[in-house]
Amino acid sequence: MTKETFYDLEYIIKINEKRIEEYISAYQKVLERFTNIIIIYSAIAIFLVPICQDICFAEVKHWLLLSCFIVFCGLFLISLYNTIRLIMPVEVSYLKSPRSYYDTMRLQYEQTLDIQDHGRDGKIAKLLQASYIDELEEALEMNIRVFTRKSSFYYNALMFALLSAVPFLICLCFHITKKGDKVQQVEIVNSDKFINLQLNQTDSKMSRNTNTTTNTTTNPKPALPTGTSTKLPGIDNAQVIRSSPNIIKENSQHIKKK
Repeated sequence: MTKETFYDLEYIIKINEKRIEEYISAYQKVLERFTNIIIIYSAIAIFLVPICQDICFAEVKHWLLLSCFIVFCGLFLISLYNTIRLIMPVEVSYLKSPRSYYDTMRLQYEQTLDIQDHGRDGKIAKLLQASYIDELEEALEMNIRVFTRKSSFYYNALMFALLSAVPFLICLCFHITKKGDKVQQVEIVNSDKFINLQLNQTDSKMSRNTNTTTNTTTNPKPALPTGTSTKLPGIDNAQVIRSSPNIIKENSQHIKKK
């Protein structure tokens, strides 16, 4: 069993292919965790409109409520901005068809290189590997940048959404307290109605016993109302044909070639 070293072109190809798969997988996992942000937004959206009504119609007047609402809006908008950047389609690097190497690029090397000795095929094979490594390196570097940016957008969107929940909960407490005051006022009005009704019934009974008619009326109170740069071993970099991966934008059928 031969020891794998960085002097071996096949080993260089192997580790680059492995890293590309790892970063593509990590990028997909970042998008899958997008549901965590949606859950937080959904919880906030339940009481967002009633709290906005409390602020706009001045149903609750308190400096702490207004301050918390302003802080919430700032944090929530930052989170929303990062969420939009997270879900926006980006250009992801994918490897070209292998046919471009064993057919098109191989013929180019055979036509351009003047190699007549018995090592001709081996020389071209190494140059083809070098071109393939060039494509792998470029694809890997681009996918690393995409993964890093998307991870940053996800982290910022999630953290600012969680931070915005703190002032939002304070605003929610003001809203619930306001509703509790309304319930108490309605209960007081209902108790007044009940007392007046009892008094009316008592007066009616007394008036019937004394044969006097008394008409009583009550008026109840109304209730209140989101060339390669990498120097490969055993390769003349000046002879290597540059190779770049296909750049495909998400949700697009257009393939961008460098």
